Amino acid sequence: MATRLAPARPARALRPDAAPAPAPAPAERRHLRVVPEGYVSARARRKRARGLVVLAGVAIAAGLFGVVAFHVVLTQNDLDLQHLRSAADAASVEQQQLRLQVAQLESPERVVAAAQKLGMVPPATVHYLSPDGTAPPQQKTSTAPKTSTAPAKTPATTTPPAKAAVKRATPSASPATTAPVRRTP
Repeated sequence: MATRLAPARPARALRPDAAPAPAPAPAERRHLRVVPEGYVSARARRKRARGLVVLAGVAIAAGLFGVVAFHVVLTQNDLDLQHLRSAADAASVEQQQLRLQVAQLESPERVVAAAQKLGMVPPATVHYLSPDGTAPPQQKTSTAPKTSTAPAKTPATTTPPAKAAVKRATPSASPATTAPVRRTP
């Protein structure tokens, strides 16, 4: 770094009897000036601009990181939702299969076949009970063999009008009966 020497000032001689001499004109213009309040130098402005650029870059990077993290979480939740939907679909299919199996096991044909395998036979006579304590009329049972295993329909019983309200409020008192089935060897 080179240094420059300041110009030499002319020597003044003091004269006691003389009037003050006029001020000499400056040889060179000085670089001093008055600055307004709030003035910021160019160097300080560049430093502030660099700080703002760095801050904006950090904010943009943080925003991008947040967007990527949100996308990852969203994708994971979507994958979990897809797994749950497939599990629900599989459970729905299994439920439908179980309902079909229950319907097949509850079918009257299967129940009658299983009862016959166990050696059960339909009763020869059927006795009905009524909730009001009166005995319903006796029904005749046929002794002719039937080849069908479908339940026989019973004729409707008549009740007096006063007892009809009681009859409707209680569960069905006359279950379906079947005629005796004879097995042929």
